[in-house]
Amino acid sequence: MAPVTAATTVVERVTIPGTGSITLAGRGYGHGIGMSQYGARGAASQGVGYQTILDFYYPGTSRATIANTALRVLIMADTDDDVRFVASSGMTTTDGNGATRALAISGVSVSQWRIVRTSAGMVAYGLVSGTWRAAGSAMRAPVTVSATAGSIRLVRPDGTQREYRGSLRAIDDGASPNLRTVNVVPMESYLRSVVPAESPASWPADALRAQSVAARTYAAQDRARSTARAWDTCDTTSCQVYAGYRSYSSSGTLQSTNEQASTNTAITDTANQIRTYGGAPAFTQFSSSSGGWTAPGSQPYLVAKRDPWDAVGNPVHAWRVSVTPASIRAAYPAVGTPRTLTVTRRSGAGEWSGRVESVTVSGTTGSTTVTGAQFRTAFGLRSTWWKVTGSSRLDSDFTADGRSDLLARRPDGRLMVYESDGAGGFASGPRDIGGGWQAMRFVERGADLTGDGNPDIVAVDGSGYLYVYRTNGSGGVGTRTRVGGGWGAMRHIAVPGDLTRDGMADLVAIDPAGRLLLYAGRGDGTFALRGGVSNNWQAMSALLGAGDLNGDGIADLLARHADGSLLLYAGNGSGGVREARLLGRNWQDMTYLTVSGDWSGDGSQDILAARGDGVLHLYTWTGGGNVNPGVPISSNWQTYDLLR
Repeated sequence: MAPVTAATTVVERVTIPGTGSITLAGRGYGHGIGMSQYGARGAASQGVGYQTILDFYYPGTSRATIANTALRVLIMADTDDDVRFVASSGMTTTDGNGATRALAISGVSVSQWRIVRTSAGMVAYGLVSGTWRAAGSAMRAPVTVSATAGSIRLVRPDGTQREYRGSLRAIDDGASPNLRTVNVVPMESYLRSVVPAESPASWPADALRAQSVAARTYAAQDRARSTARAWDTCDTTSCQVYAGYRSYSSSGTLQSTNEQASTNTAITDTANQIRTYGGAPAFTQFSSSSGGWTAPGSQPYLVAKRDPWDAVGNPVHAWRVSVTPASIRAAYPAVGTPRTLTVTRRSGAGEWSGRVESVTVSGTTGSTTVTGAQFRTAFGLRSTWWKVTGSSRLDSDFTADGRSDLLARRPDGRLMVYESDGAGGFASGPRDIGGGWQAMRFVERGADLTGDGNPDIVAVDGSGYLYVYRTNGSGGVGTRTRVGGGWGAMRHIAVPGDLTRDGMADLVAIDPAGRLLLYAGRGDGTFALRGGVSNNWQAMSALLGAGDLNGDGIADLLARHADGSLLLYAGNGSGGVREARLLGRNWQDMTYLTVSGDWSGDGSQDILAARGDGVLHLYTWTGGGNVNPGVPISSNWQTYDLLR
């Protein structure tokens, strides 16, 4: 068995708004086990050879060759209990006794044939001038049909036609009259349709060679374990996509050729090559995109590890999708009106602590827990690797380990990241993520403003320019984008999450006149000014984005008045805020004050604050949205001039 990556228990709870949407940011396409097809493309584009690509995605496997023998492929779409095909010259049938005979009706022209199952055995019928006529006696199953041309055109239940190399076989499937269709085809001929269906023919040659070997090995492994079946593999994504040689309309007009010159060359270049483990064909699973981290599989060579090539030119490496409350209710009607969505377990490998393994949806009439795969299917997600972003949930996880982090700036301008241990303390010492931040008048921890699944940093420099800094998911800062000027006069700025219920995080600011302004996020790191929210904010000595504190699915604001009052301003869902609610007094002594996200691991946002003595206190939230008394968790924070 493969080395087990320990699953991680998490509590990522998001309140579902009554209207609007929540946004999921995701990684990759497919299960992520084994070879990433886009990763192979990225590697090949950088000059990496196909054997090296295969060594990376299937570590510990060996190179080997096999003979070009027949593969039995079940045609899944042919479900009408006959094998119907277009007549061509030199057709024969071979029955279960090994007897071969010509497929013909003397003296007449046959346009199509069909094999059906009767109580006496398999019977061939020919279509003669619109009438089906029997051709000879019943035959023992299975019955294999061959043609001189080396290919046969199957008529599918919808009337369209598909040409297959090799022969067609009618096999018993349960009680009479049930039967199924199997294409018996040489392995190398089979691959000529599979490889271009799995990887675009325009991709670099070594990506296509890697796909050829992986597909050949996958089919060989299927065949090796199919001894009790009448077929080795199938023609859908449940096995490998196999479209046959050519596709035709119901009238017989050629629609497409499902083989390509470049992939045929790749198959020839790697003829008969497979990967083995322990002397047997390996289980060479692959998917479109790993998202940057492969998932563990069922074999020792299917390991979870960072994928350095997946992001190269890959349109599905990262994605996002909006999910509405109505769609959640439609998927899980038993919960009533959905209230919360909670991710409770992840795989433990990769960004955000890996792929989602368990999700609980709760509502007014109950709750349901489903697997990550079931949730993916319910909403048509590209993978199980996702997180809620741009929502009412405050995201301060800069290291993508599933726990909140704290930003701290030293007077010399170095910006440090402290990681939570998920239980109210610190996991490790600080991580230095860069200098030069002393030039910034404001530095604010943002939610995911850019739609890449990672929280961002918002800063205003001495010239009044606003910048959005992307973070890289490993505690570092990536590229920055200058959004615009004129921000130097603002009294405060904050990123609370989604105030407008459009699934994207927003920004607010207090201008010199004391007006609270809303800048609606567009999801790409830019904003649209929506205007003034309310007036008379000039007495506020601090403004904090708080995520959803009161549990209504809408982002909220915290503000500290000059008299020391700590106030909660609940979002109203249309970009504004409700009347202030007093949370406590005597907060004027707090030199440092921030909403950290879920520092304690209880599923709610927390406050971190310190006085001038440098002792950092944790303030958790009660179930009613009030603040519990502070608990000291660390000291010596007076060496910093900003916490976020």
